Amino acid sequence: MARQSGFPRSWAFTRRRGAPYRAVPCRGSIGSSRRWACLHHGASASRKGTRNAMNVILVMSDSFRRDHIGAFGNSWIQTPALDRFAAQSTTFPRFRMGSYATIPQRTDMLTGRYSYASRPWQALEPEDFVLAEALHDKGVATYCSADTPHLFHSGKVTFMRGFDAFHWSRGSEVDMWWTDDYNERAYQPPTGKGRIRIGEKRFKAQWSQGRMRQWEMDWTTPQTFQMAIEWLTRNHRRDNFFLYVDTFDPHEPWDPPQWAVDLYDPDYEGIPYTWAEYGSVSQYDKRVLKNLQARYAAECTVVDRWFGRLLDTVDLLGLADNTLVIFIADHGHYIGLPNDGGQVGKHVAFRKSDGKMADKDADVFTPLLDSVSNPPFIVRLPGQTRGAVRNELAQPVDVTPTILDFFGVKIPASVEGQSVLPLIHGKKTPWRTEAVTACHRNFAQISDGRWLYGLWPHNHAPKLFDGKTDPDQKRDVLRKHPEVAKRLHGHLIAEMRRRGASEEWIATLDSNPALRRLGELKAF
Repeated sequence: MARQSGFPRSWAFTRRRGAPYRAVPCRGSIGSSRRWACLHHGASASRKGTRNAMNVILVMSDSFRRDHIGAFGNSWIQTPALDRFAAQSTTFPRFRMGSYATIPQRTDMLTGRYSYASRPWQALEPEDFVLAEALHDKGVATYCSADTPHLFHSGKVTFMRGFDAFHWSRGSEVDMWWTDDYNERAYQPPTGKGRIRIGEKRFKAQWSQGRMRQWEMDWTTPQTFQMAIEWLTRNHRRDNFFLYVDTFDPHEPWDPPQWAVDLYDPDYEGIPYTWAEYGSVSQYDKRVLKNLQARYAAECTVVDRWFGRLLDTVDLLGLADNTLVIFIADHGHYIGLPNDGGQVGKHVAFRKSDGKMADKDADVFTPLLDSVSNPPFIVRLPGQTRGAVRNELAQPVDVTPTILDFFGVKIPASVEGQSVLPLIHGKKTPWRTEAVTACHRNFAQISDGRWLYGLWPHNHAPKLFDGKTDPDQKRDVLRKHPEVAKRLHGHLIAEMRRRGASEEWIATLDSNPALRRLGELKAF
């Protein structure tokens, strides 16, 4: 069996249809290391109480920017656990969002279907194929530990379908689990130039709730990971398991433990903008913006710290050689960095007059740049110890078929994604050459890995960015490359139609008056 690029010489791969992948020792050794093969066996996946059981751990971190992981080129962020994990895993640097944002992305990820085409932000439908249910029906033990409030509020707990049990750590974002009149009386509004996104009254309640936290375990991210760790220690000898960890950090509010903030901005004396208004960076003075960026970085470090503890537990329990581990984020977040288009938030338009995020009355439209639409996707196979890179355009819809493929569960025809396991194994596999990111009945954009083209239903010209010559995506080059824009526009409309987007929505994009104003560009 030929060695696949990016893996140690002790690795070999075979594949036969019909049963789960598992790590088994091969004959022979190189030095003192054991050889492992990732086999697609026809036999049963495991026997109770043995290390032949196959498991999956899926970790979702909301709003985690790819460029805030040291392994991906950030020289100042402190993410040692993710750096180590990436060095042992296969990374997908061209991974793209599918449906925007939190709940639509998780719908894509846990059903294998693009939700942007047919539904807004909503709970799962009764007829939806759901990953955890499919695994549960095949006898896989399933557990979820989460603090992302939308899974339980607007998601109406439907995202817990198929889980044998789940834990909800209360208090993230606007999940109000506590009120305190004494704390509210002590409230002080943020100082300096800027605004709070959710309104003063609501923010005061959230601020008051946050003041209850003193010890690190009072924060939701540590609670969520600790419950996952506790579940692992008491269930690691099950036949097969699927553990889903969904933490809302580093999403706002940016109120991590102070030790983490001090790693990046120890001298700030003002009242922080832990929940900054979306829009132009012009809303904030430089000192406030620096603290805002530090607080976001601090949350990334806290997530990394607890993800590392989860990985340590996997190693301690001897699970690394039979467990597939995936780390993924739904999107990033603009924080006023050079590659953020002069913005704070994760929006597509704002008003010049006051800098605030806007809709039809916006003056500035920008597709979601890579700092938001190109989040991390990292996959570690059982026993993998050496990193590899795949440049295919993977998307959240590929998570469900990947996990089904790993367990040897038949992938239903309704699933629109593909398993990334053949890619990781170095097999030539037909793959999408362009990836669409869209918000239901709103903006839509397409990327081929180099070019990013996006448009909006409102009367704003589309924009085109060249990631090769302008990696920070600062220059709209549509007028310079109209033929590229036209090609991507046609492919975007065709893909939306293929996924079942309404003709009404497609028409608002395809007949945008701003497109007609580009008539002097021959390509249009």
